[in-house]
Amino acid sequence: MKPWIRRHPYLTLVWGYVIFFVLLTAGWMVIGRRDLLDSLITALMYTVVYVLLAVFQLRRIGKTNQRLGEAGQFRAFLRYPDSRPGSLSGIWNQGIATPSPGVIHFQPAVYDNLEPSGRATEIEVLEVVHERRNVGGKDRKYITGYGYEVLTLLTEGSRVELAARPESLDQVIENVGMKPGPPTTTN
Repeated sequence: MKPWIRRHPYLTLVWGYVIFFVLLTAGWMVIGRRDLLDSLITALMYTVVYVLLAVFQLRRIGKTNQRLGEAGQFRAFLRYPDSRPGSLSGIWNQGIATPSPGVIHFQPAVYDNLEPSGRATEIEVLEVVHERRNVGGKDRKYITGYGYEVLTLLTEGSRVELAARPESLDQVIENVGMKPGPPTTTN
């Protein structure tokens, strides 16, 4: 079921809307003790409100992505997988990444508009591991949105994992100025 949903996101959205509309109409008929026409009109009004909220949210996200793209930045999630168990460094931290030759500037940020918070970090990249993986499982808990992939970066002291959209990870590989290296295995 999940692969089909990932391949057909808009069709899934339409089916979800139809199911939501039918359930809302039935709920208004049963709980509100209204006739069919009144329930249909009420359900339509509620779904229009939800659709408008979704449209405004998508527009805001689009404007944020456009603003970041114009500055050569993108939304990313960063973590240090070799950190101690239970450490905050081991969970995904949302922020704005700015790749440049050999270095990635990462500014932690909060909220969907990516308001900067905390201290920025300069990550000096020695090597980019070419193998990518999709975000799933426990990682989904901290990473909002779908379609993100994880790229491993090797630095002086440790490994750093960067999760972003595939085109953003391509931008990292291109702008950091290094060719992807061979995959590494860690125990």
